[in-house]
Amino acid sequence: MLRRSPLFSLTVILTLALGIGANTAIFTVVYSVLLRALPYRDPSRLVAIWDSYQPSLPKLGVSPTEYDEWSAQTDLFEEVARYRYVPNGKESNLTGGREPWRVQPTCASSSFFSILGIRPMLGRLFEAADDAPKAAPVALLSFRLWRDYFNSNANLIGAPIQLNGQAFTVVGVLPPDFHLPAWADLWLPQGQAGDETTNPVRHSFGVIARLRQNVSMRAVSARLESIGKRLEREHPKTSKGFGLIITGLQEDLGGNVRPALLVLQGAVTLVLLIACLNVANLLLSRSATRRREMAIRIALGAGRRRIVLQSLQESVQLSLAGGAAGLLIAFVGLRGLLALAPAELIDRSAIRIDVTTLAFLFAVSLATGIVFGVAPALQAAKQDPNDGLKEGGRTATVGSGAGRHALVIAEFALALVLLMGAGLLIRSFTRLIHVNPGFQSANVLTMGVHLSTAAYSGGQKLENFYERLETRLLSLPGVKAVAATNALPLGAAQGNPIRVSVPGSPLMRPDTFPVAQLHLITPGYFRTLGIPLRGRTFNAQDLNQPFVIINETMARTFWPGQDAVGQRFITGPWGPNPSWSTVIGVASDVKQLGLNSEPANDVYFLSYDPKCLMIQTAYDPMSLTPAVRREIQILDPSAPVSEVRRMEQVLEASAGSRRFSTVLLSIFAGLALVLAVIGIYGVMSWSVAQRTQEIGIRMAVGASAGSVFGLIMGRGLKLGAIGLAIGLAATFTSTRVLSTLLFEIGPNDPLILSGISLLMIGATLAACYFPARRASRVDPIRTLRAE
Repeated sequence: MLRRSPLFSLTVILTLALGIGANTAIFTVVYSVLLRALPYRDPSRLVAIWDSYQPSLPKLGVSPTEYDEWSAQTDLFEEVARYRYVPNGKESNLTGGREPWRVQPTCASSSFFSILGIRPMLGRLFEAADDAPKAAPVALLSFRLWRDYFNSNANLIGAPIQLNGQAFTVVGVLPPDFHLPAWADLWLPQGQAGDETTNPVRHSFGVIARLRQNVSMRAVSARLESIGKRLEREHPKTSKGFGLIITGLQEDLGGNVRPALLVLQGAVTLVLLIACLNVANLLLSRSATRRREMAIRIALGAGRRRIVLQSLQESVQLSLAGGAAGLLIAFVGLRGLLALAPAELIDRSAIRIDVTTLAFLFAVSLATGIVFGVAPALQAAKQDPNDGLKEGGRTATVGSGAGRHALVIAEFALALVLLMGAGLLIRSFTRLIHVNPGFQSANVLTMGVHLSTAAYSGGQKLENFYERLETRLLSLPGVKAVAATNALPLGAAQGNPIRVSVPGSPLMRPDTFPVAQLHLITPGYFRTLGIPLRGRTFNAQDLNQPFVIINETMARTFWPGQDAVGQRFITGPWGPNPSWSTVIGVASDVKQLGLNSEPANDVYFLSYDPKCLMIQTAYDPMSLTPAVRREIQILDPSAPVSEVRRMEQVLEASAGSRRFSTVLLSIFAGLALVLAVIGIYGVMSWSVAQRTQEIGIRMAVGASAGSVFGLIMGRGLKLGAIGLAIGLAATFTSTRVLSTLLFEIGPNDPLILSGISLLMIGATLAACYFPARRASRVDPIRTLRAE
């Protein structure tokens, strides 16, 4: 077939290449992130354990008390380990290489690496003795840090490095494929985490455990829940109200991206089905022109089984050729997909086309050839050779026309489902990016400024540095306001939750405490971000005073109908001496954790140890970057500057994962629409070609060109209407899987339903126009003379 009909074969191969290539690219990501076995020892028995504090904190670290209790359950676990999973506020200045460098360290127990079966690339891992709080300070480097900052220096083992002015001895370098947690640049023993490993109030660590053989997740969950209830009775102030989350480690690591990837895999599978239906239509059309050839084969003694096998063989050859072309599309598509994906959503270094991906491509290609080849093969085999030999075999059977119509209707319905999904995501994303974040992002420059804790051990030193820096920056042309904070709005996924107590509030229950988000800011914060404020902001005299600023949500929640300014509440309700704070101002609500997040209780404290500098300017803020860097270096040459961005970039990044899903699903839906239009066009063109004699006779006996045009358009619209009805029925069920990805709209949004339905009807009319126009121009005299 490839040699006899090169244009036909090329069309089929390209159509299949698009579907198979897109499937392979998405499958590569899904397999790498969700399905590929973790590169750890016996990963099926590894579980992740977290706390929850509903409804405010659905997932957070476990307390030291819980960890100690769980570690003692040796009949359930072979080993238990923990690691600090929150990077916020833990960044450190690293020296010992070519220049000061900002790194993200994490702390882990010595069992953390052994439980995963990790071997060091150089040196050794942590030992039990390293866990003690007073043990000699040691560090493990990530492969990335060792390569990029220390130039792959193999002699670094045993050498000292400086973290925030403190000396740590490098004892090992981890392998290049180890990324848990993905943000960590180096690891310190858990003893370096201070009271985070002993204070029962702290929930900073994630827990990984290895189940013993034949121990079920249900048994583990029941035991840990029982321990949790006992801890609530024994330590109500620190343990009451916390829930338990236990999942397989692989499921836990892919949890954030799983819904989006599964939706995209489903969408691209529908695209492949539509491509198969299109190709099946092409083959049915071609089989109509080969009826005489098949009739001759049957008449000469070829069995129907042989005819079916030959037809399937041709289909599989075309499909495998499409798979080969699809591999190229998969390589290109995967690069584009990874470039589009936000870095925090997918670890790009772990995604690659491997043997499993190639096996998937071959299996899909083979299955696709069988799927789209079955109908044409059966039609070729069941025909009557006598009919095929009459009149050159040029007249199509009624069955073939009905089959082609059914395939087009199926294409239409599947394309409608994809377009509905894309329409919902587009409208949802449009609503999201138009949400008021609560602050002004225009002309605001942001950057990380990291001071050595050893050089600025006193609070007065930090205050002097920021006051001098603010004075110098405000003297720069175009600078209007300067401030600093511990985390930018929308820039921290986890936040910094604290529990509070508001005596007298009806929301207070015995031994349970509401949650608020803690923010450390300098006095110019609200002015720099243009956040409206009632009451007053901080001034330098408020340092170390019990003054706080809260947001409108917290004011309405705890003091409804009252002025919250002047009210007092407790910010440390679990200790013997509660810490009281007085409200001096109420700020407007800010979207701190995401544009789609519900307003939370925000508490602002004055601090001169924040990490993020913000500068409001009168013009393009990036043009001031060199001058700002220069002023920082004048005050402290050892202070590294990192993550220089406009606030608009922070705002855009917060919607990155939704943009990723929306753009990809829209591309797939657009491809499905094109394939469906081509399918309808092909059927109507085929129908006109097969009915040329009938149309000529109609026009010879008086039918007008307009009536013939309307006849063909009506037949096409009938197919479209049937496909629309089936597609809408499927849409009401299938779009529900998008619920977790939607914002402020439902899965059956009437505007999208009506708009996409009209789009599909319009596409049908466009696809039918040229065949109908060609039919209306049939010359009856020439047609009758030819007959």
